[in-house]
Amino acid sequence: MRILLGSPDQDRAGLLRSLGAEGRLAELSDPYADLPSIAQHTGPFDVAVLSVASCREQALPVLREIRRRGLRLPVLILAGHLEPDEEHEALNAGADDVLARPVQMPILIARLQALVRRTLGHSSSIVTCGNVTLDQAQQSVTVDGRPVRVTRREFDVLETLMLRRGMLLTKDHFMSRLYGAEEGPDQRILDVFVCKLRRKLAAEGAAEIVRTVWGRGYVVEEPSASEIAAARARYAEGRPRARRAHLSISNARMASAG
Repeated sequence: MRILLGSPDQDRAGLLRSLGAEGRLAELSDPYADLPSIAQHTGPFDVAVLSVASCREQALPVLREIRRRGLRLPVLILAGHLEPDEEHEALNAGADDVLARPVQMPILIARLQALVRRTLGHSSSIVTCGNVTLDQAQQSVTVDGRPVRVTRREFDVLETLMLRRGMLLTKDHFMSRLYGAEEGPDQRILDVFVCKLRRKLAAEGAAEIVRTVWGRGYVVEEPSASEIAAARARYAEGRPRARRAHLSISNARMASAG
């Protein structure tokens, strides 16, 4: 999850550090008033957080400019002081959530995850594809209930894909969400993450869900019932790895169309 943080307050560095300590990629809009422009031209961002003292005087002008530009970016407002009419006004102006400070960091993270999920059409923190289940709340991955040990980066890659099932994600898209505006490692690191994910999932009997579109990127696709049954049978027989086709039929169509 890539967060764009905007705050005119002096405590913004503390909030930035707290989000980073929770393993969230957060970038500061500086100056605060430039947040709509940064969101439009420097993204993609998954969600924006406006941490302000006054909702009406500081958050609403920026929020209205975000919506005036036609940006559908989810926006959460953290206000130091919040009157009921201000909350009502903010929601009507296009805010997706409004909270009064202080707020516990786990609650803030859960609300941000919920905003991103709903934007992408998911109603629960538990996301399933085939016989693979990803639990955002527990930061866990299982195959038919069996835990799969993944690293933080591997979890981020799988979460990004599973939340956007059926959407082709380019390597540029991944790099921006994993490392933000900072210069990260070579894009080939994504091939390493995906290779390890496939191996770990297959070892626990998962049907293949992560497909490669050569020269384009990656996509998660729902496997067929027969593919799931075959993967489970291989696991039961002690031979979970299957010969993998690099390009699915739908991926081949996307590649030829490009």
